[in-house]
Amino acid sequence: MPIANATIHITDLALLRGYGLFDFFKAIDGQPIYMEDHLDRFENSARKLHLELPYTREHLREHIIQLTQLNRHKLLGIKLLCTGGYSEDGYTPTLPNVMMLAKPFVFAPAEKKFKLMLHEHQRELSDIKSINYLTPIAVLPKMKSEGADDVLYHFNGIISESSRSNIFIVKDEKIITPKANILFGITRKHILNIAKKGFDVEERDVTVAELLAADEVFMSGSTKRVSLVERVDNQSFTQNKVSLTLLEMLVENEMQLQ
Repeated sequence: MPIANATIHITDLALLRGYGLFDFFKAIDGQPIYMEDHLDRFENSARKLHLELPYTREHLREHIIQLTQLNRHKLLGIKLLCTGGYSEDGYTPTLPNVMMLAKPFVFAPAEKKFKLMLHEHQRELSDIKSINYLTPIAVLPKMKSEGADDVLYHFNGIISESSRSNIFIVKDEKIITPKANILFGITRKHILNIAKKGFDVEERDVTVAELLAADEVFMSGSTKRVSLVERVDNQSFTQNKVSLTLLEMLVENEMQLQ
């Protein structure tokens, strides 16, 4: 149905308590990219929030394909939403409401470079793709004043992720990315698999000091693929050789799936 015709009742826990999860992935020329990985994460997140999905994997898959056929765009974003359901007491989850949305988008140019603002924060239940974006939205005015595109979370001197992306640093052509207290991104997963074929790769805690001393910094995500970071607070990064190589490798990998 048209999005304008889709409704949800006020008693849903997503509205009352912000209780829910989502996942997001892209379809290129009608072909969903890494769909099974995203469905795995969607189902795992629901399980961890003790929400029993009312649809089978096959049912979800069939409707994703149908959405791509109804929305014929070269590049389509597909969002799956699962809420806490209509709650009588306004607190206890019930049968979830599950929705799918489709919307075209475009990739940022490969040469676009992003600016990040360090922000001390640790996401709650970080391995779940929660609908709760309270912190990054609340700091939007500060981000705007700093000229930043997104926040980069850190806690006790250790960086984790940005609000919508995983983070990587490159030092002496070694690729390093946080492995704790993060959302395990699907694009992150495939970048690591690709990178291990030609680079030294480490998944471990990364300090703020290491970040600021890096040769390159980049983000990853379904809509970003590999996005260059040119500045974190007042620290600039001018190199991007490894980042652009990984972007080429990732694009080639995605093309093979089409």
